[in-house]
Amino acid sequence: MYKKYMSIALISSLCYANEYFNIGKNDFFSTSKRGWHYFEKDDVNKSVNLEERKKEIDKQDEVFMSSIPLNSLENLTAEEFTQTFEKARKIATMKPTKENVAILQKMNKWQLEQSEKFAMIWQVNLLENPNLEFPELASDKFGRNDALIQRDKKVEQFFKSHKDNLAFVVFMSKFNENTNIKQKDIYDTIKRQYDVTVEYIDVDIRKDLIKTFKLETTPENFFIYKNSKGEAIWKRIRAGLSNKDDIINNTIFLFENAILEGDK
Repeated sequence: MYKKYMSIALISSLCYANEYFNIGKNDFFSTSKRGWHYFEKDDVNKSVNLEERKKEIDKQDEVFMSSIPLNSLENLTAEEFTQTFEKARKIATMKPTKENVAILQKMNKWQLEQSEKFAMIWQVNLLENPNLEFPELASDKFGRNDALIQRDKKVEQFFKSHKDNLAFVVFMSKFNENTNIKQKDIYDTIKRQYDVTVEYIDVDIRKDLIKTFKLETTPENFFIYKNSKGEAIWKRIRAGLSNKDDIINNTIFLFENAILEGDK
């Protein structure tokens, strides 16, 4: 009786085990080629898919970088340039090849040049229309005095540094004799203070220079600078009678912004 009971219990247990583990349907243990690595199959497929996806992204990035119109960036809108630059920056950062970095450098250089043009035109507008300028006032008398002292030092250092390669040239005519006298008085003050050279040219005698320098009135104020190559660079400071501050400020501004660094 005991043996019969044990036989029934054993059969029942095997049936339960067979149903629980689904031995008849699951071939995990019978697949020797896969064995315990069976569950790694999905990871392998995912790795292959990721590699393919990465190759596709790399191809898209390459196409994008090569499509940037480096020779005509000015044709992009401000929003288009900003979006293009930001994407190019991300690509160059993650894939810093010589080509990608060079593209970003060219875009950055163009952007800086635009900023310099903006700053220059801003200053030119202020020179032409003083009403656009918001006065910079120091908080107290001592602050204002200190600012003036620093400015005078800068001006003095500028003319001292360019004593041998910069001079003022003033075109004059007898038709504006009174104005010419006033202009000479101003330059005499500048000469005494900064020891600079000033030359006066009578356009009544040198009429050919009127067309050469596109003179429209007198006096016309220029400075001439001999660059590092020994070449003469002419810059118009201002047309008409000019005061001392305008002559000095415009000279330094034009020297710093309108002459290439390689020519200084």
